[in-house]
Amino acid sequence: MLRCLLVVLSFLLFSSAAKAQSPYTLWEQAVNWDGITHWSRYMISMPAYQGPNSLPVPRIGNGSPDSVFSITATGNLHFSKGDNTQNLALYANYPLVKDVISFDLMWVPYERYTISQAIKTKRHVFAQFYDDHEATGEVHLNTNIRLLKKWRKHIELAIRIGYRFPSGSGFGAARFTDGPGYHFDVSFGKPFSNSSVKWIGMAGFYTWQIESEKHNQDDAFLFGSGLEWNKNNLRLQTYIAGYLGYLEGSGDKPIVFRTTLERKLKRNSLLLGFQQGIKDFDYTSVEAGFKYVIGK
Repeated sequence: MLRCLLVVLSFLLFSSAAKAQSPYTLWEQAVNWDGITHWSRYMISMPAYQGPNSLPVPRIGNGSPDSVFSITATGNLHFSKGDNTQNLALYANYPLVKDVISFDLMWVPYERYTISQAIKTKRHVFAQFYDDHEATGEVHLNTNIRLLKKWRKHIELAIRIGYRFPSGSGFGAARFTDGPGYHFDVSFGKPFSNSSVKWIGMAGFYTWQIESEKHNQDDAFLFGSGLEWNKNNLRLQTYIAGYLGYLEGSGDKPIVFRTTLERKLKRNSLLLGFQQGIKDFDYTSVEAGFKYVIGK
């Protein structure tokens, strides 16, 4: 009889403890909730506290607007301790004036993820979204304009103006910020004499809306530098890029290493990419896809 009573008491105590650690209780403890403030004010709109597609480092330019009208589809795998993510990505490029002005677009139409309780706590994921596993990304649109075409034999220069539309889902799950952002940069491509290799780089400004009582946005210096090799329908880019926000200790300084390979097949191309986070981006990523060229 006494043994049965102990079993019942143990079960009741266990049930009470489990109930006390409900998702809402865990969230309240994680953010130290004051009982009044709306949960959205506790979200952290910084790269170190978001999914891998939320505030990505822009791809490096090479000083030359893409003159090909194309659509690209890729599959992506992102690996991180406590966060494994898979997504589809769509890219499009339209040359308004060949070799002078082009527009390019990037969108993640589908993202699937699995994150640990530790990551949910770190990112202040709201309890209502603890069991979510899917999201849709925001649309990124860039305008690319060639500069000083007469210098092309010595160095290629282009300016890029980019805008991120607040069109994503998964804000409460810390997958996307659902806020606007923009950037502009100047890229260059400097060929080496009698070689298929050129030095590429970019420098500019990056800003995005954040959730903070003190600041409405974060501003950052955007940079990147590396090498590009073109030969026999192959293009290989290897570089380091990132942006450095001004809010110290906030996780707003993502830096990544990237390698991308493009293999042209007559008019179309196969793509393969690798990315390793160095700072404020704790992911190792792989991308593979196909580029379809429209028209001649």
